[in-house]
Formats: sequence, C-alpha cells, structure tokens
Amino acid sequence: MNYVEISPTNEISSFVKCFWKYENKDKDAQYTIFPNGYFELFMIFEQQHLFSVFLSGLRTKPFEVFIPKGIIVSAIRFPLSASEYLFEQEICSIRDTTMPLDSNFWGLKKWENLSFEDRTKEISGKISHMLSEKEIDRKKLSLLQTVYSPDLTVKEIAEKILWDRRKINRYFNHQFGLSLKTFLNIIRLRNSFEALKNGTLYPDSNYYDQSHYIKEVKKYTGELPKDLSKNECDRFLQFSVNKKS
Repeated sequence: MNYVEISPTNEISSFVKCFWKYENKDKDAQYTIFPNGYFELFMIFEQQHLFSVFLSGLRTKPFEVFIPKGIIVSAIRFPLSASEYLFEQEICSIRDTTMPLDSNFWGLKKWENLSFEDRTKEISGKISHMLSEKEIDRKKLSLLQTVYSPDLTVKEIAEKILWDRRKINRYFNHQFGLSLKTFLNIIRLRNSFEALKNGTLYPDSNYYDQSHYIKEVKKYTGELPKDLSKNECDRFLQFSVNKKS
C-alpha cells in the first residue's frame, strides 16, 4: 500500500480537507470504508491516463471498494462548505452513492501527466480562483465548520451560531440529505477511530456508556469495536493507511 496525503494551503483550507493518493502496485485490493463526514472528488488513473472522474457523496453506512492492481486513485476530500461554493449544488442526491463526471471536469485532463504534488498545486490554484469569485456567507460557513466539533450537540450548535434548530435541520436535509443529528453522530464516531486504532475499545467522552458506543459503532460500521481494532487483513482502509504529508 502506498498512501500519501497533502494538506491544503491556508487560502483554501475552509473548503478542502486534504488531497490524497492511493497506489495499488502488487495485487487487487478490497477494502471497507466507513462514514467520515466528508464528500470526495475521485480521479482514477492507469499508467498516468486519467480515465474516470466521479463525485462520492456523504456516507451514512459502510461501503466496499475494489481497486485493481496497477490503478492509482487520487482524490480531494471536501468538508460540507465546498458543496455550495465549489459545486453550486445540493449533494443530497448522491448520499451513499456516486455521480460520474466528465474526465475533464475542472480541466483535470490537462494535468494528468503531472506528479501528484504538482497536480495538487494546479488544482489548488483552480479552487482558489473559483473561491475568489464567490461571495461567502460567513454565518453559514461558521455553521459548516462548527459541525465538525465532536463534542457539540444540535442545541449547542444552534445556540453558538444563533440559528433556529429547525431551520438548520431543514437546511441539512435539503443540502446534504441527512439531519444535523445524524451528521454529528458520524463525526463523533469518526473522532473515536484514533483511540480504537490504539486498542481503546471505549472512549471516555461523548457517549453515555460503553453499550451506547457499541450500538453507534455497529450502526455506522456494521462491526464491533474489537473487530475494528484488530483490523484483520487490513480490511478497514481508514485503520490501515499511514499518512505522509
């Protein structure tokens, strides 16, 4: 496995979580991926030829991916804020699924022969230019940044942002296809993965008790905490990758 991750520049960090590349050199691979609160733009390469581009929506359940030998997967991981300012559309229609895009979306085709690092610089410049032409709603942006805090409730977020809870939920369901509460549950669970990697089967915060935690893990991953921690045969991709900046 060859996994590389690059953090965005400060200029675009409110709208891009990271750029990453996965290269499968030796044999076909099958992985399970869990919900993480982000959506992604995928670019699939074979021998430096970009032959597939697609958008993967927010996930509320685990999904399986198959990566053939010799394939390079490159992607941009986006927080919720990118949906309006970089894609100008609701992403509710692609929740738990994908949407194919033209292979030259954003002009990606012209950068297919560049290295991952150089392509990331070009895409970052493209995103920066797109954002410079947008009028950013700072209150909405604040909401979409605050929801990634794993220890906040719906009520606390509404009070912090000074938005009515019902209005926030209507917005989330319309724009993203899920309630704010469901989204916060996913973020809270994702935040516990680091502890699970280190063998801690029950986090000491944000859950009522261990049975509550086990129930939430089972709901969003289909697995028990002890099975995630073992990660036999590197089945769970988010528990297997070694990040490099």
